[in-house]
Amino acid sequence: MVLWCCGASTNGYVVMPRHGGRGLRVQKVLLIQHGDFREAYQRFADNGLETYRDQKKSVDFVSGLAPAKTVTTLTIGDQHYGRVALADHLYAGGILQSDLNADAISKIFDTVDPTHVILRSPYLEFLKEANYRKLNILPCFADIFEHGGPRQSWRNFRLRKALSKAQLPCISNHSLNASRSLAAVLKIPPEKIVPWDWSAVPSAGSEKAGVLDPMHPTAFFAGAMTDEKGVGDCLHAIALLHKEGLFFRLSLAGGGDLDKWQSLAKDLNIDTHVRFLGTVANAQVRQEMRTHDFVLVPSRHSYAEGLPNTIYEALASRSVLVMSDHPAFAGRLIPDRECIVFPAADPTALAQALQRATQSAEIYQGISARSLDAHDRLYVGMEWSGLIAKFLDDPDDQTGWVAQNSLATLAG
Repeated sequence: MVLWCCGASTNGYVVMPRHGGRGLRVQKVLLIQHGDFREAYQRFADNGLETYRDQKKSVDFVSGLAPAKTVTTLTIGDQHYGRVALADHLYAGGILQSDLNADAISKIFDTVDPTHVILRSPYLEFLKEANYRKLNILPCFADIFEHGGPRQSWRNFRLRKALSKAQLPCISNHSLNASRSLAAVLKIPPEKIVPWDWSAVPSAGSEKAGVLDPMHPTAFFAGAMTDEKGVGDCLHAIALLHKEGLFFRLSLAGGGDLDKWQSLAKDLNIDTHVRFLGTVANAQVRQEMRTHDFVLVPSRHSYAEGLPNTIYEALASRSVLVMSDHPAFAGRLIPDRECIVFPAADPTALAQALQRATQSAEIYQGISARSLDAHDRLYVGMEWSGLIAKFLDDPDDQTGWVAQNSLATLAG
């Protein structure tokens, strides 16, 4: 076992000479992400269930790259653990986000000695290190980029500069709006942008005629239990509806500080109408979406995401999707025909949207009836595993795969 660094320590590191990634026989792939690959790999080995759509498919794909390639996944999260072998030529390690700095990242690269880097979040220091070592890199994000104030503008400038120097075939981002933001904000040429997506979600059943019990409608939320994801906005909206005599029941699935939200529900006097499920399997998430009248996706603008899985899954459930006007969602669905849209961070507007759809069977059934067509139209770009395979097979784009799948081609 070879340990990651912790702070400035170099204990446990095997330091290797720096070199470029070209001309090597065996590919050494470093995949940098937030999801804990080791935990998921072990869970699936024990016949456990996936916690989000395509999780097992992506884990199986990455695992399947070895042993022909040496693959190391680095999880940026809340655990620091050593680089451990999961299978032949398949490794995983974890590092705290607070420990990330140029020195720590350099030591990680020394240990892994990668030839190819897949960067799944826009961390500038990882990008700069890959550039310094002249490595093949695929930026594969799921982030919407915005202009913001002077500090954000400076971050955008530095990221754009680093990307312009990188040895890469393209820059990829999840779905359409996030990909467009690369062009609009970071000024990446559309012909260098390749959107990606997950595989399609199967339909959960037939359309719905209306809420099951108009006096006690139900709504479901799945995601990180944070302010930025709109959890507090959901609770306050339900409390407002109760004051109007519309006794909504709300279920929330996701990890986070559940005590905080349980306390808020109690303070709002709606705790008997709210269920906190914690982290559950993706199969249960999709089942809950089907059995509830509404699926809520209330992300605030401050939450930097592409197009979340919950939107696809909500449409496939045939329940009515109620989502915020987050810039990553804008223009992808038609309000009041395929979903209901409300201003983000506005519990009153959310409550009014839910009340309107509850009281109008025509609105509810119409949205439910059009949900599958809306779902199918959302898919834009290469499937994630296909994108990674193309990058590893042809990092120099000698076959022209980038042009075939670029934002410029899709827009044309």
